[in-house]
Amino acid sequence: MSILAKDDGRPAGAGVLLPHHHLLTCAHVVNSALGKDMLAPDHPGAVTVPVRMRGPEHTVEAEAELTAWIPPRRDDGGLGAFEWNGDLAVLRLAPGALPLAFEPPRWHPMARRQFVRAWHGSGEPGVFADAEVSSCDGRFGYFDGAERTLDVEPAYSGGPLWSSEESAVVGLVTAKLRIQGSMRRAWGIPWQRVARELGRAGVDHLLPRPDEDVRDHPVYAELTALLDGPLSLSEGWVRYCRAVARQCGLDHRADGAPTADEFARLLLSRGRALPALVEAVRPASGPTADALLALGRRRGLPKLLTPGEYEWLLRLLRALPPASAAGVPGAVRAALSLAALPSALLAGFGGEACDDGLHESGGTGRFEALIAHLEGLYGDGSPGEDGGMAVPGLLRAVEFVAAGCCPSAAQRAELRHWNAAVARRLGVHDAALQDRRHDARRWARGPERGFAPPRVVAKLSSCGPSAGPAVADPDEPERYRLRLWCDDGDGLRQVSDDSERPRSTEEAAREILDAVGSLRRPDPAGPRFVIELIVDRDTLEVPADSWKPAGALLPLPLGAPYPLVVNCPELRELNGEAMLDQWRERWARLDAEEPVHIDDASAPDPEAVCGLLMERLTAHVTVDVAADRRAGVVQMCLAAGVPVVLWDRGGQPGSPAVRHAAEVRARELPEEIRRYRTKTLQKPAEYPGRPVLAWADAGRALPRLDLVDPTE
Repeated sequence: MSILAKDDGRPAGAGVLLPHHHLLTCAHVVNSALGKDMLAPDHPGAVTVPVRMRGPEHTVEAEAELTAWIPPRRDDGGLGAFEWNGDLAVLRLAPGALPLAFEPPRWHPMARRQFVRAWHGSGEPGVFADAEVSSCDGRFGYFDGAERTLDVEPAYSGGPLWSSEESAVVGLVTAKLRIQGSMRRAWGIPWQRVARELGRAGVDHLLPRPDEDVRDHPVYAELTALLDGPLSLSEGWVRYCRAVARQCGLDHRADGAPTADEFARLLLSRGRALPALVEAVRPASGPTADALLALGRRRGLPKLLTPGEYEWLLRLLRALPPASAAGVPGAVRAALSLAALPSALLAGFGGEACDDGLHESGGTGRFEALIAHLEGLYGDGSPGEDGGMAVPGLLRAVEFVAAGCCPSAAQRAELRHWNAAVARRLGVHDAALQDRRHDARRWARGPERGFAPPRVVAKLSSCGPSAGPAVADPDEPERYRLRLWCDDGDGLRQVSDDSERPRSTEEAAREILDAVGSLRRPDPAGPRFVIELIVDRDTLEVPADSWKPAGALLPLPLGAPYPLVVNCPELRELNGEAMLDQWRERWARLDAEEPVHIDDASAPDPEAVCGLLMERLTAHVTVDVAADRRAGVVQMCLAAGVPVVLWDRGGQPGSPAVRHAAEVRARELPEEIRRYRTKTLQKPAEYPGRPVLAWADAGRALPRLDLVDPTE
């Protein structure tokens, strides 16, 4: 990791990654990057320095903020002429600046006779110096350069001293001794002193404790024996080792492959190294891959995914829009109904606030925490096929997210492709994964899930009672222009022709029903198709639910066989992008927020209506006010971005239709209103209401509505 000079971008030194987006380097490296005297003790203030991080597949440049300053101290006493204490600085990167392949290294105490490697601040992989620790008293560690290797220079300062034997960092490069006739000698700050200095500064929580010797790990002996068998003698051994190093962001040896002992220590110190080895081995030796997986499960090694799989999954989940991400907790609960899932783990998705500091825009931090938890659930309780591995809980959860939370078929296919690839690496039988996929599809189309059913979208605009005579007959029925799209779940496709021709209500109903008939119903037991009318503010109360199609054998009105809702983008877009953001956030809270009821008593004037709408980001409002106020209140709700609004277009306050729907969950309203309309046909005196339901799903696309001059 490179620390760069602010003036010219040249390497001032190096650093080492700490947890929680922090970096550790020498204070004199920061001074050098800022153009100050290197051993100046005064605090630089609130400054940032440019840094560069190189990995096998990523190079990242960012600004790092100084958060802890431990100045160089030459007056502590007991110091040699070329020694000083302190000289440490902690820098902080912005969250998300680092790819997930970059992980903090292990630390281990420095000791005499350790062989160490240091890298130049340029970060170039071939520019390094090898040395042996010749003396270490816990305060200073002196090391001597090996023959035929590069010498340590100033730009090495602040970088890690890496011990391959320990698979850990043992200290930081600090200074080179420049004495006439001396060996190629330099000194560094050992781990022991780094821990003490950061402890005194109150930031030792950022420094991971040095791991116990992995040779004491209960799985070490068994893993070494497995690696020391036929696997290490195979032709692919070097290739396997290099593949693991590449996935974990590590260099690999140029002089051959590590021993089984060295490789076992790497696998136990890097959480995702064992899955990466399984991925490398699986194509050539399935039984060996299965043995490695079984060992990891038996001993409780927590990581299921390789670094590449983990980053791939996070990228797919982060691509979900907020309204879709809000459905992830429900999908996970449905997938793992018997698993213990902490409630805090499933909070904060899709824009909800949370109190544990893990929330980032779009639920990013939440996805990381959720994956980490689900990786530890090795099976979902289902038996494996033909003795194969059971479907892990994470893969089952991903199937449910794909089935119920993806707004497009492409996103759904990508998540399923990810799942299939991981299942193959884990040795999960394809039939077992297909069973979980079937379960997910059935759940997504069930009544307990807010599944977006197939729909017909109809853009309806009034063109007056007649398109012919100059003076229209006031008794002539209203006529409408109509444009139609179908959405089976694979996106909208236009199905209407001659959209400018005026139609009677019977003709419009006939065309809409014909379009419904062309839809594919993926599951005969699933929800009914929905008719979604796109209207302007003046057509919100169009009685399309009562229109009867021309020439129909059964004279059923349009709103009886299918749920019929209205959508008014015109009002939603009146107040610009800010209110559209509120609409999306309200939709994300559809299942979490209680509905708001507006009547003449609770909101006697427009100011009171605004207060109710803005008190919290409710997603569901019922309106039951006097007829002369109704249109204005409804339009205020829709302009405020409320996605679900229910009212009665007929009669006075005290609507039986609104009262009937008072206890109905928001997602069940389209079907419940359809049932009410069928009861009105049977018992009009008992069900006299004329309900209108405005429904604007932020996770579903609307057609691009090109404006047309009505005179053309």
